[in-house]
Amino acid sequence: MPQRPADTRQYGDDGLFQRLVRRLRDLLIMGLVGPAAGALAIVAIHFAMTLQQPRPDLAAESARRAEAERALAILEDRYPGTAAPSAGPVAPPPQMPTLTAADFKDSEPTPDARHMADWVVARHDNGRMSFVVLDKRDARLYVFKPNGELVGDTPVLLGSAHGDETFPGIGDVPIAQVKPYQRTTAAGRFVTRPGLDADHTDVVWLDYDAALAMHRVINKVKAEHRLQHLANPNPKARRISWGCINIPIPFFDAYISPVFGKRPGVTYVIPERKTFAEVFEQGAPTQSVATLESSTLAPKDVAQR
Repeated sequence: MPQRPADTRQYGDDGLFQRLVRRLRDLLIMGLVGPAAGALAIVAIHFAMTLQQPRPDLAAESARRAEAERALAILEDRYPGTAAPSAGPVAPPPQMPTLTAADFKDSEPTPDARHMADWVVARHDNGRMSFVVLDKRDARLYVFKPNGELVGDTPVLLGSAHGDETFPGIGDVPIAQVKPYQRTTAAGRFVTRPGLDADHTDVVWLDYDAALAMHRVINKVKAEHRLQHLANPNPKARRISWGCINIPIPFFDAYISPVFGKRPGVTYVIPERKTFAEVFEQGAPTQSVATLESSTLAPKDVAQR
């Protein structure tokens, strides 16, 4: 058997302590010592050996700690949760990373969409809510986590009429009486609420009074060929709705309904006629539209909007 060096402490090994811990570790592995007793014994041995030393030895102390941590790791592996309290305080979980600009990942947004999302993130305008950026000129919608990290984006169908205003009372006008020039998707900041269509299908209201909502693409009138228009890469071809934001069904079910269909969020609709400052900068009259609480919203018909 190889001879142990005369001065074992130069190797960071105080001999007796490590032999005791190794023996205890073997007993733990064989199941001859219970988890609670094992944890207490390791701690007791560590402090007993520390008190016996007339002078502190940093190398030996480091070796003891490492050996104790290895033994406690075995204990934790065999009996999850028992050794954790003896191992010291647990570090808090990492927080959501703080961004100074929106993270579009591999997506390639238009300059308008990037500017809008960066503006939201830099000012924390969305608070702690998930948010949506709608680029009307590109007929594309982006969904973000509260910290500005992109979740997904998709082409959408928007109002056939170009413009950034909502016409007064339009939400109560029968669909057959809505004029072509009134079929706009209004621009602005909307605090969204979950809601229901008249047939109790879930929708997300941007402006309840104006019947402006995000919903699954409606394809009731086959002559409109909404699904074909949705698949068209030309944004102009996707301007065929009566104002509502028609979203592909798989995307709505995956990214809209689980989040915005359960709790409030914020949707930012980029203007196409007005300037950004007119709509979003401080003091702008159309800066924010807040829908009523979901509990007060009766189901409302979005028909073919």
